[in-house]
This record gives sequence, structure tokens and C-alpha cells, in this order.
Amino acid sequence: MRRLVLLALVLGAASSIAAAGPEKRLPDGAVRPAMDFRLLDGSRGPSWDELRGKVVVVDFWATWCAPCVGAIPHMNALKQELAGEPVRLFSITYEPRAKVREFLAKHPIATEVGVDNDLATFQSFIAWGIPISYVLDRDGRVAAAVSPKSLTAEVVRSVLAGKAPQVEAHTGWDDPAGAAKYFRAQLEEDRKKYGRD
Repeated sequence: MRRLVLLALVLGAASSIAAAGPEKRLPDGAVRPAMDFRLLDGSRGPSWDELRGKVVVVDFWATWCAPCVGAIPHMNALKQELAGEPVRLFSITYEPRAKVREFLAKHPIATEVGVDNDLATFQSFIAWGIPISYVLDRDGRVAAAVSPKSLTAEVVRSVLAGKAPQVEAHTGWDDPAGAAKYFRAQLEEDRKKYGRD
């Protein structure tokens, strides 16, 4: 009888995990998700140790994403508003640097633009529902995941002050595996035109 009860509990737990499905975005409270990207000058992005003590905003985008492009003026204004504060703002795409530079000639981005290493940072942040901006506290803990247009200086300053920000959360993407496959296909097409760098 005890074995049957134990088996029922195990099966029940397994079915509830399966029903929950894959995570749609990185959950609040996640600590120091892996970041593996290069800045436009080719230098590597900073490590979490280098970012210690700063609030970090990681905004995921792509040149083909109309809402991402629409959010650029807002993110540029946010960068300007937070100038001088212990905050780093990164805009991460997975596309080749040559394509990104071509795009930036027409659509300047004021934040630090990074190019992901083979979708590694997108994957660690579960950033398939773009645009999505993650705000991480001074210890590298996810404090919020939001649409870039919902990201304000007040939200960032509340995280700087060690408070939970009052902002509507981004829900993530319903089909992370499908989005990852799409992004990978886009990346391979771009590499044919722009090269691997």
C-alpha cells in the first residue's frame, strides 16, 4: 500500500511538471544568468564580477522585430535619464555584427549593443519573446522582466534602492522551442550574407 501511495505521489508530481511545460521567460529571483556576448568593437561583454554593485538592464532585440525597433527611442531616452547612476544598459541581439552595424547607421542605439555568442545569452535568459528587458539588481538577481516600453527610470531606481519594482511583468513566449528554432534559422540565413562575425 505504501508503495502505491508513493508511486501515485511521484506520478502526480511528474504530470504537474509536464503540464507546466517549459519556462516562458527567466523567473524573477534567478541569479546571474550566463551572459556570453561581444560588444560591437569585438571585446567581450562584462562578467558578473565586473558588474557587481550595479543594476543591469539587458534588453533583447533584433533588427527584424518592429516592436524592438519602435522601443529604441524610449531606451535611448532611458539611457540618457540614468546617466551618472550605477546602471549598465545592454541591448543584445543574436545577429552578425556587420548586419547590426548596417542597421545602427539608420537607427542609432545609445545603450551598449552586444552580439550574442550563438544564441547563448538568449537561451540562458529564455529571451525568446522579444522585445524583453530584464532588470537585475546589484547582486545579479532578476528583479523584473518587462516590455521595454514599460521600463522607466523609476523602475530602475526602485531596483537601485533595493525595492521590488511596481511594473507589469512580461509574460514571455508561449513556444520557446519554436522561437529558438526560428531564431537559429534566421541566424544561419544572416551568416550566409554577412559572415559568422
